[in-house]
Amino acid sequence: MTEPQAIITLFDHLLSIATQVGLGAAAVFLAWAGFLYMTASGSPRRMESAKDAAFAAIAGLAIVLLAHTIATLVKNALPPATIPTP
Repeated sequence: MTEPQAIITLFDHLLSIATQVGLGAAAVFLAWAGFLYMTASGSPRRMESAKDAAFAAIAGLAIVLLAHTIATLVKNALPPATIPTP
């Protein structure tokens, strides 16, 4: 495998791992926010705290998806790497 191809492959793997970790974290935090909301027992302060946690989880999810989309667009916009032959 050529050097630029190895870097591109590494970038693809890192992007995939980072996206999966980010999506998993967002799912866990969204579930935690749901748990907080369900156990708020009608307390306005606890319900507001749960809503804030859900908003933060959704914002994190949006950031992860946007970062993945931007990275993919940049990768696809770059010309394919060519290796000069000696």
